[in-house]
Order: sequence, then C-alpha cells, then structure tokens
Amino acid sequence: MSASGIAGSPGTPELSIAESRATIRLQRPDKRNRVEPADLAALDTHLGTVEADETVRVLVLAAEGPSWCSGYHLGALAEGERAQVSFDRVCDRLEALSVPTIAALGGNVHGGGTDLAVSCDFRVGAAGIVLGMPAARIGLQYYASGLRRFVERIGPDATKRLFLTAETIPAEELLRLGYLTELVERDDLEGRVDQLCKAVSSLAPLAVSGTKRAINALSHGGADLAGLQEDHMRSLRSHDHREGLRALAEKRPPRFEGR
Repeated sequence: MSASGIAGSPGTPELSIAESRATIRLQRPDKRNRVEPADLAALDTHLGTVEADETVRVLVLAAEGPSWCSGYHLGALAEGERAQVSFDRVCDRLEALSVPTIAALGGNVHGGGTDLAVSCDFRVGAAGIVLGMPAARIGLQYYASGLRRFVERIGPDATKRLFLTAETIPAEELLRLGYLTELVERDDLEGRVDQLCKAVSSLAPLAVSGTKRAINALSHGGADLAGLQEDHMRSLRSHDHREGLRALAEKRPPRFEGR
C-alpha cells in the first residue's frame, strides 16, 4: 500500500492518496468547516494533483466534525477580501474532474457547502444531517454555474425549494429530492463509502472517465453526440476492453491499465 499526504497551513484542506483512492478532508471543525480564501487555493491545487495522478481512480471529499461544510467565510465576503481562486471555480473543477467523486456527508451542509457536495458524482449522507441554503436571506443571488448544477442534479422544483425558502431540509427529504444519492446510518457511512470506492476502482479507468464526461455533457444539453460516439468506438479498440473480455472468458478479475 502506497500513501502520500499533502497539507498546507493548519486548518487548510488536506489531500491524502492511498493506492487508487484520493481523499480531500476539510479541517476547520471549530468553524463548522467554513471555507477561507486560502482554502480555495488549496482545494484548487489538490484537485490539480488528483487530476494529474494516473494512479487515482476515485476521490472522496470528507470533513472533520459535526458540520460537513458551512460554505464560504461570510466575514471575508463582508470585508471584500478577494480570494485568488473563486468558490465557483473550485466547484466547477470538482464537477469536471475525470475520476468519479464521492461526498461523504457525515455532518450538516450549509451555504456554499451545498454546491461543493452537489459537484460530486455521489453524495452519501448520514442519517440526521440537515441542509440549509440561506443565500437569499443575506440578499445574495447564487452564482450561475452553481444554480445550473442544482437544476441539472435535482431539477428546478427541488432547487426552488432549497433556494427560495431557505428552510432547513432533513436528510430523508434530501434523499427524496435527489440531493442525496444514498442515505445510511451514521455508523455505516465510512463502510459504504469504502464499498463505493472499491466498486469504482475495479472498473476500467478510461471507460469510467469517458462515461462520466459523456454523462456530464449530455446533462448540460447540446452535447456533441458524434464526438461521444467516437469516444465509444475508441473504447472498443482499447487494451482495457480486450483485457475485460479476456478476464470474463477466463473467469478472473481484470487487470486494467488505463489504455
């Protein structure tokens, strides 16, 4: 087992990589894991590291403490403190990451944290968590790419429920609305995330990344269907496809190489 850790100053998100799994962990539990300007730069750097590492097959976004993320630091926003990297850039980059992403939601999600989570491909929540989107309560219309993401993920009616009421939404309702992809007992969260990571990591990485890219393009509208079909044809000619067929015939686990 190989592992590496990349950390910045105290409190900034930490990246660790072990075998095929990368984990980014938010580390400001005493501040409900609010995101500081410096944290955005760290997250952006970590995402670049994950994207460049060919050994990584899946990314987990986790957090310390009872609050998963409370969004951007409102004090910095009020003081006009400019971050080198914007919140929407980080969420856009997380959404577009080539490997599948899992938000392990063991705590409450508020403000911009709701977009950080919805940018992930899977959102596994622990029983008892709640979500709140108070943007309109502080006179803020949410940024465009974030609203687009919500509408694509959970539909316009559910998005209106979150943004136009600022109500606190319980976990069971979040599952019904489609915000959560799964809801598990708190003690089962880590185990279920591990299962998902193993399932994703066992698949052919080129096929997984290409399929994720295609699904994202189709959900945005106006996808290049001819280009997506070309990607499909390339996968038919790939080493991994041949290996998958051989492994099936030989009744053994495949050994994918990402080519």
